[in-house]
Amino acid sequence: MGRPRQSIGTYGTINVTELRPGKWRARTRYRFADGKARQVEKYGTTKPKAESFLKQSLLTIEAGRGGELRPTTPLRILGQMFLEHKRGLERSEGTLETYGYAVTAHIIPRIGDLTIAEAKPDRLQKFLNTVHKESGHGATKNCRSTLSGMMSLAVSNGAISRNPVRDVERIAQPKGKKGAAAVSPDDLPDLMGKLRQAPTLVEQDTVELLDFMVASGWRVGEACALKASSIDFSAGTAEVVATNVRVKGRGIVRQTVPKTDAAWRVTPLPGPTMDLLRRRYERLKADTTLLFPTAVLTLRDPSNTQRELRDVRDSLGYPKLSTHSFRKTAATMLDRAGMSATEIAAFLGHANPSMTQDVYMNTLKGSTRAGAVMQDQLKGLI
Repeated sequence: MGRPRQSIGTYGTINVTELRPGKWRARTRYRFADGKARQVEKYGTTKPKAESFLKQSLLTIEAGRGGELRPTTPLRILGQMFLEHKRGLERSEGTLETYGYAVTAHIIPRIGDLTIAEAKPDRLQKFLNTVHKESGHGATKNCRSTLSGMMSLAVSNGAISRNPVRDVERIAQPKGKKGAAAVSPDDLPDLMGKLRQAPTLVEQDTVELLDFMVASGWRVGEACALKASSIDFSAGTAEVVATNVRVKGRGIVRQTVPKTDAAWRVTPLPGPTMDLLRRRYERLKADTTLLFPTAVLTLRDPSNTQRELRDVRDSLGYPKLSTHSFRKTAATMLDRAGMSATEIAAFLGHANPSMTQDVYMNTLKGSTRAGAVMQDQLKGLI
């Protein structure tokens, strides 16, 4: 009987030969996805180096043949191709950063050498369970979403017939962990008074940013990116057209694409909030078009703002306070005033009103104008 036929994506015995002093050749036969076995060779200055170079090249050899996705393509290659695919679709810097972190920090180090065909649901489930145990729910959710996108790309390119992530169980968020907590409207006067007395927040010119956030319901990145050109002082509105994000190798970037399509919105603001913006505009217009820059008039980092708040919240008596608390507080006040889920979702920039209901409040009903409601709710606070 003849020798058993090699499986696709495997290689035979590696033969290493010294061609001359300081030059070694490693050679083997690799069976490609088209069924044909071809000779592959690599060189090195020593025998171990030549063999190592050959083995490394075999991990990515299919991707090197025209960049096509095959069942034998390793997930490390699929991950990079997925990121390039998203760049080609002109996804936002923040989105690319999120996907990129999942690929480089979790997927490649742990399962990057698995091939597409080997990425079965049970293996992916085990990987996600490990990420959840070591890095938490947020990282797990990000990795699952990224893996799903990667495997969808593999399906669309004919490398596999079904996305295996569909058969992976979702890992539920631990009970009791529901993110930032809203501040009770009854406690808001006390909190705002304490914030205005916090030396570090005053020094970093952060207090009025927080005033704006509770009145507008904007995300911290959106508020940090606000420019005068987005404000209509006569109409009493501000438009979300950008968000600040940190991009690896570039620092803080004003990304002129909001978080989602629904995030692109015009927000009616209370009169006192418009007065606050007008004062800031008059004070800053000679030096910057930003309304909430850093103390040295550069783009404000949302993460730094979150850290500033974390550093003082215990001393203020609000240990669960975060920048997102102000957004949830705005939703709570609108809910108390009887606005509908759809109206509040539009005000906050949510694509799905059900998410507004599930995450930001309990029951929603009635209808009224958000700007007028916020002016009444924040009377005397801004």
